Amino acid sequence: MQIKVENLSMIYSPGLPYETKALEDINFTVQQGEFLGIIGHTGSGKTTLVQCIAGLLAPTGGQVVAVAEDGTETVISQKGKEAFQVRRSVGIVFQYPEYQLFEETVMKDVCFGPKNQGLSEDEQKARAREALDLVGINADEKGEASPFDLSGGQKRRVAIAGVLAMQPSVLILDEPTAGLDPKGHDDILEMIRRIRTEKNMTIILVSHNMDDVAEYADRVLAMDRGKLMLLGTPREVFCEHEEELRSVGLDIPAGPAFLWMLKDRGLDLDDNHLSFDDTADEIIRALKK
Repeated sequence: MQIKVENLSMIYSPGLPYETKALEDINFTVQQGEFLGIIGHTGSGKTTLVQCIAGLLAPTGGQVVAVAEDGTETVISQKGKEAFQVRRSVGIVFQYPEYQLFEETVMKDVCFGPKNQGLSEDEQKARAREALDLVGINADEKGEASPFDLSGGQKRRVAIAGVLAMQPSVLILDEPTAGLDPKGHDDILEMIRRIRTEKNMTIILVSHNMDDVAEYADRVLAMDRGKLMLLGTPREVFCEHEEELRSVGLDIPAGPAFLWMLKDRGLDLDDNHLSFDDTADEIIRALKK
């Protein structure tokens, strides 16, 4: 499923003294299977944007259109059965999703979404087992455990599994690694990468971590005060627009920043690298010359 964002605008409390323009004339397309990273300072409109994409908010201007494989177009925020079905195909995971766990067991919690979709008990459990497997949780070992007895990282995996069990075509993650230790942070991101690869799922990641976005995203969308500021590959955004990003309070990934510092000090480097591994390899190559 392709997602087209067309002239999207969102105003909170229109016509009132505290009217706030959260989004202004946003246009872009997310292709099926793409990994899109969304960055921006606090208050730039990132969360409002993904809530409009998920159909949780109806925009005050423009529209978000889902395009099926056969070319059928559906406005996500409109009323009717077709739009409702499309909204169900967009899963969204908010910050600290483990706070939304509530059932007695892990299996019951992950089955909650499929149950509300009207599936039989056997189908619910099959979906839950598959989703738990995708996030690296053994259903036989943890299925009957209380979700509240799990570690923080495991709780988050179970919460994400609850969304995956509804088999969305598009998965939106808003700061999915917030509050995790370094290992939990890396494990969650590798899990997301694996899900995307195995399911050809469209991933939209909202993050303040520029290194994560540079490492995992196919394209990066930078927001500033409700407007689309930049859109391109990680290399295009981070390596060609450093000054623009810094002017709105955004950092660049640590790898390129370190390479540029070394280059300014006279080391002959190719500074178009983004990941830590590529950065290390380039420094080793330059030092061996």
